[in-house]
Amino acid sequence: MYKYTITSSGDSELDTCYDFTGLKEVTIPKIAFSFSGGTVVELDPKGILYSSSERSKVCLAFAEYPDDNVAIFGSVQQQTLQVVYDGVDGRVGFAPNGCS
Repeated sequence: MYKYTITSSGDSELDTCYDFTGLKEVTIPKIAFSFSGGTVVELDPKGILYSSSERSKVCLAFAEYPDDNVAIFGSVQQQTLQVVYDGVDGRVGFAPNGCS
């Protein structure tokens, strides 16, 4: 098990960051989003962490605004997914292997 060092501040809205200085390898847990209707979208590891300009510093690629009851499922997560928007029925669909 690797010890992750949490930095004191993130990059803008990304507030949970880690310093991997000196580590050659890290283990990233599986993360999935659960949507109403039973849809579960598992994220590719590329959609979990965002690397800042400092190569040793990475942040969780998620933003949450609890005061507004909003979480953003953004471009970092979507780049490894194929996303289909059904505006008529108000639905969104996800499939693996988006942009590669």
